[in-house]
Order: sequence, then C-alpha cells, then structure tokens
Amino acid sequence: MKIKYLIFTALLTLFTQSYAEKVAKRDCRILFLERPATAPKSLHLFDGSTSQQVDLPSMNLSAVYKISSNTTRLLLLPSQVDNPKDISPEAPTVEIPTEFTNILLLISSDPENKIAPVKLTVINLNFKISQTLWINRSDKTIEAKLGEQVLSIEPDSSKIIDAPLGNQSTPASGYFEASFTYKVQGSDVTSLISEQQWWYDANSRHLGVIANSGGKLPKINLFRDFREPESNEKTVK
Repeated sequence: MKIKYLIFTALLTLFTQSYAEKVAKRDCRILFLERPATAPKSLHLFDGSTSQQVDLPSMNLSAVYKISSNTTRLLLLPSQVDNPKDISPEAPTVEIPTEFTNILLLISSDPENKIAPVKLTVINLNFKISQTLWINRSDKTIEAKLGEQVLSIEPDSSKIIDAPLGNQSTPASGYFEASFTYKVQGSDVTSLISEQQWWYDANSRHLGVIANSGGKLPKINLFRDFREPESNEKTVK
C-alpha cells in the first residue's frame, strides 16, 4: 500500500510540474513605432511579481521576454521595482487577458504621463505560425495584393491572412510581391502607396502595421515574429 502511495505521489508531482511548465510559458515582445527622439529607449517591465529591464525598439520587435503566467496586467516603469506598494497609480499599464500567451506590447508616445511618457496597447499574437496579423492604424481604407493573398482593411481595424506563398497546409518561405493602394475618401478611386518585394518566413508569425505618416501616404511596416516552437509545432524545411 505504501509503495502504491509513493508511486501515485511521484506521478502526481510529475503531472503538476509538467502542467505548471506548460502554463508558465508566456512571452512578451515590444514595439515602439514612431518613437520620438526624446522618448526612453528602455524601461522596466513589471508583471506583478517580477521586474526586468526591457528595450523599446522602433525598427524591429524586441527580444522575447518571459512574464508570469498569472499576471493580469503589465506596467512600464522608469526603474526597478522593489516594493509594488511604491508604484504610482499613474504608471502606464495595460490589462492582459488570461488567454493571451504570445503577447505584443505596442507602445505609443504619451508626453503627459510623468511616470513614463508612454501608452501601452496589448496585441494578441496567438494565431497560427505562417499567418500575418495586419493592423490598420491609419485613417484610410487599404487594399493590397500580397503574393497569393488579397487584403482589404478598414481604418482602426485588424485582420489575419494566410501565407503569401504556398498554401495554408504547406506554406513556403521566399520573396513575394507586395502592392498597396488606398481608397480616396468619398470615391471608389484607388491610389498607389507602394510596390515592393518582401521576404516571408513560413516558420514565423508576422505582424503588419499601417499607420499615418504625417504626409499624404500612410507608412507600412512588416515585422517577423519568430519564437522557439513548442514540441507539437511543425517547422517548414
């Protein structure tokens, strides 16, 4: 009886450890588009239990930062957190839904915030590897031909599309033609924004961001989000 109890206890411990490891894997990356010259290039990310210094890149996604599986919000602070009770209620913060595990913090400037001059938006990157999430932060309706895919996206909206090369079941890596136009307000006329070739990695998720540039044409960026695959995820050779 004692041996059976010991075996049961050992199996329960292994199961609990395995489950905890799966739950604990929660990642965060950061992007600070259009970062002003006076804005910080790094801050401290606090997830309710730990604090770590993080970069705020503007031209590419940051490194992958591990965060607590139990966190319900993230904060950006100017210095290391020793006592959470000392955190100002004015600190930049964002709520994190529990189902978000592959997280992107999209940073924008907020000069009015005296704690840290930034504003946080959380984006869920829990979509299929090889797909692309497009976010249109501009005031124009955008239409695009992206390899074998077609995109039409309204202002202040988002849309996920499949791989531009190959097909949904067997996506392929390589260069693809990307052509973007926008609808002229009040008519069905479209105007060309850009035509270019982009590299696509079938083993990564991708993030496309369309934003106002201050000029006539919006600015368009494509970012590759590669993370080490889970044991049950396949990679494309």
